[in-house]
Amino acid sequence: MTAGKSRVAHAVTIVVPVYGDLPSVLECVDSIIEHVDLATHRVLLMNDNGPEADAIEAALLARISGQPSIRHHRNEQNLGFVGNCNRAVLEIDRTSNDILLLNSDTLVTPGFLDELSRILHSSDAHGAICPRSNNATVASLPFALRDPSRGRSITRTAAVHAALADDLPPFSYAPVAMGFCILIRRDLIERFGLFDEIYAPGYGEENDFCLRIGRAGYRSLIAHRAVVFHQGARSFQGARREALRSAHEKIVVSRYPEYTKAVQKYIYVDRDPVDVFADALVPADAVSRLLIDLGADGMGSESRAADPDPEQIGRLVAQLGARDGVALTVSVPAKRMRETKRRFSGTRIVAREHLNGVWDAGMGAGVADSHQRAMLNRTCLRILVQSDRTHIPGAMVVALDPDSMVTAARTPSNLEALRARWASITAEPGYLNDAGAPREVLARRLIRRAEQIAPRFVGHAKGAVRRLVGRTPQ
Repeated sequence: MTAGKSRVAHAVTIVVPVYGDLPSVLECVDSIIEHVDLATHRVLLMNDNGPEADAIEAALLARISGQPSIRHHRNEQNLGFVGNCNRAVLEIDRTSNDILLLNSDTLVTPGFLDELSRILHSSDAHGAICPRSNNATVASLPFALRDPSRGRSITRTAAVHAALADDLPPFSYAPVAMGFCILIRRDLIERFGLFDEIYAPGYGEENDFCLRIGRAGYRSLIAHRAVVFHQGARSFQGARREALRSAHEKIVVSRYPEYTKAVQKYIYVDRDPVDVFADALVPADAVSRLLIDLGADGMGSESRAADPDPEQIGRLVAQLGARDGVALTVSVPAKRMRETKRRFSGTRIVAREHLNGVWDAGMGAGVADSHQRAMLNRTCLRILVQSDRTHIPGAMVVALDPDSMVTAARTPSNLEALRARWASITAEPGYLNDAGAPREVLARRLIRRAEQIAPRFVGHAKGAVRRLVGRTPQ
């Protein structure tokens, strides 16, 4: 394809750190050859002398034969990911090009580099930028899922991106850019260096870099109209992966205590709602996924006269639960979980403190509070109400029956109305606290604490569990 090979004003050196997994490396190189203008840009394949270094070197040299813009360099000894990147950028590459650090398990797409470079140089305050992907934490598309069991395959991400790219803003400012594919201005590398060796052999180094330049006034960005696919978790796996991630997260947070709050603000306030609800705007199935929140008291004795009758809500839950093509979730305070499960046997019940994901439509019942309003805003593409006196911008007034709710859940969305609702509700005082990250269950909190104390032991345990249930790290 030639669509992605137009020239840009700023030349780039694409640095691909290579250690193992030769098939992925070759696929990555092939995608670069296909989609990057190699008359303008350069590629540096940094072979970090792993166990398969000889075979990788031979295969890469054969694959890049006749490509003068692609260079292979092999370290005399293994330096680890951080050391390998630093040597490539600070010693081996002698150009004045911007630097794109690209994981060897990625697949680039037409026009991605032009878009990243254009946005990076559209302001002197822009420092680092990454694209969207199927596997890139907050840069993943879709980020929040209607059905977590489906995951984010390359095919699924490609379909969502193709459908929504023109509706998304060109970019967002984020606390950090994701390191799987990160374009950095050369002048900032000359000023600030690259990765801190404290993060060797890897994990957390790009976050530290972005936060470091951020304190000097340079912004990190996510480009929404560029996409690079990422297989992920090929370099560090199992116990080693968990140990490194846990230890290096502690370093990042200790150095930049503002980081955690900044990530929460980006996820729950600053993102465009088309991004927030991407999985519901481009559904992967014909199922109507509905949420009913029973309020702060779980439809207990505090219900007001204006609220739906608990028996009426009970009938509605039963009818929706029995309906084909509907997946219903009921959320209640954790303290009401046991009694609600008894009352609505067979229905998916989730503690509202732990609610995560997105739904096609959601309705609040019981005593309304700021938490419920914020929770419905961040989780539901469409908010359903029984009265237009609720003062929720963009809410849809529906009758309290299954047909009305299912019809509403399938109504085409007005994106400008969605943005107006999001802007209005997220601007309310205390919104971030009300809509903040779902609380971890006790077991997860204990695991995270154990990771801090004995990360290698916990990593081994997690690896054993994944092997037992047939999962691979994501």
